[in-house]
Amino acid sequence: MSALTDALNRIMKWLQQNSPICASSFQSGLSPAEVEKKLGELPFCVSREVHELYQWRNGTNDRCGVFVYHYLLDLDTALQYSQEFNDSYWLEVREEDGDPLYLFLIFDFEGEYFAVTGSSSPNDAAPVFHVGDDCSVKFAFTNLTNMMLALAECYETGVYAVTSYEDVEVTDEAKFGEIRRKHNPGSVKQLYAGGW
Repeated sequence: MSALTDALNRIMKWLQQNSPICASSFQSGLSPAEVEKKLGELPFCVSREVHELYQWRNGTNDRCGVFVYHYLLDLDTALQYSQEFNDSYWLEVREEDGDPLYLFLIFDFEGEYFAVTGSSSPNDAAPVFHVGDDCSVKFAFTNLTNMMLALAECYETGVYAVTSYEDVEVTDEAKFGEIRRKHNPGSVKQLYAGGW
């Protein structure tokens, strides 16, 4: 089992024990052939980690925010959003700003995303960027594996907790930031004003 799938399973185990409603909102994963076919529609390549993620689970069916409030987009929605976000206008804007040209949107929260970079050829892993609601782009995680390792540690150490509505929330933003940077050296110091 890869480190990515192991981290995802750790997160799922925590959710099953602490927030079964969120845990049950995940859709079954897709077959390797389904993932390959759908991702083949893109004008760029995404990392093998993205393939593995969608073989693990294909999004959540009720927008249950479990990855830092962001929910996992199903692959069809991720493809649709990513095609819109990689049109000629946005490519020009990112090129002018010196940001990665191609971004594949995976996690969404009210128009704010986490996205992996795309490339001209397949690779094992790719950096994960935070895309703000103003379309600003910040280097957040070195890759999906390190993102999920950080999130799994946050779940297991009490940085995340379940609210009375069974939503998952961050209880210690500064600690979240420390864990994120520990697993992702070189990423931005803060994603949000609260220190995380």
